[in-house]
Amino acid sequence: PPPPSPPPPSPPPSPAPPPSPPLPPSPPPDVAFGPPLQPIGSCSDQPSCFNQYGFVPLGVETTLTLSGAGFSDGDTLMFLYVPDSTVLFQPDAERDCSGAFAVVFAAERGMVTPDGTRGTVANERVVVRLEPPDSFDPTRSAYKVCSYGGTNIYDESHYFISRSLVLAEDLADALALSKPRMSTGHSTTLTKKFLAKVTDGKSKTFGKSKKKTNPWVSAKVALENQQPISSVTVTPDTKNKPSKTKKYLKGFEIWVGKKAGEKAVKCGGPFAWSKIKKGPVTTPCDSVNSKHRYVTVILPGTRRTLAFCEIEVH
Repeated sequence: PPPPSPPPPSPPPSPAPPPSPPLPPSPPPDVAFGPPLQPIGSCSDQPSCFNQYGFVPLGVETTLTLSGAGFSDGDTLMFLYVPDSTVLFQPDAERDCSGAFAVVFAAERGMVTPDGTRGTVANERVVVRLEPPDSFDPTRSAYKVCSYGGTNIYDESHYFISRSLVLAEDLADALALSKPRMSTGHSTTLTKKFLAKVTDGKSKTFGKSKKKTNPWVSAKVALENQQPISSVTVTPDTKNKPSKTKKYLKGFEIWVGKKAGEKAVKCGGPFAWSKIKKGPVTTPCDSVNSKHRYVTVILPGTRRTLAFCEIEVH
């Protein structure tokens, strides 16, 4: 019999499929803010609409609270200067995060740029310091908010514009404070350091008392044109964990008087933790006259430690 035929040759292997292109960065959730910022107008579902929040004081570090879920500690937000925010509301407007590169470049080198600033989320808060150019117009200028959701901080396509704008304003300069005094048991040196730390405009420093009964700190206010004190703002410590901040400030009160430590007129308090944890606490000072030149922050209770980040008097 004839020999069997050889098997047919195997077909060549199919070429391997090309590797899948990397997935583009996914946009993080939209950005919304809670107190101390207030919403200014509501946004519809139109693409050209923006939620607007105000106001952030210019030139000082300000702690903003994020509203809603979706952000974790370590996430990055960008606040990019827009000379005329009205153009963003036009149907054909370019809505992107142009300017992010300049801000990142400056931030990585420890520089301040009028193009905007960036902040890192921590405990559902972000600290910003807005230093706009000389052309800033409070009636038109704003900051568009972008979130980072990629792998390259220098690539502007990895930043996503949100439907939020932050408005800023120049606030009247805070009144100068001098001649600090603290409750019994605090040295003159510690007292001076306390006042220096709570008036330096920095979010990572804070004044701290010793553990005492009803600890307080008081300072003399330099009134302008003999106008009485109108309001006092106390910013809680943001460097420590919220549990410590709560222990240091829950239930504090603000008073004014004619001498250090005098409780002549109460401006506000005791303040609940639900209010303190949202950021700076501002209270008006009613029924005050120009003779009340001392402001006092007191923390009622036994074995209490008073600590906070900043105080401003207007």
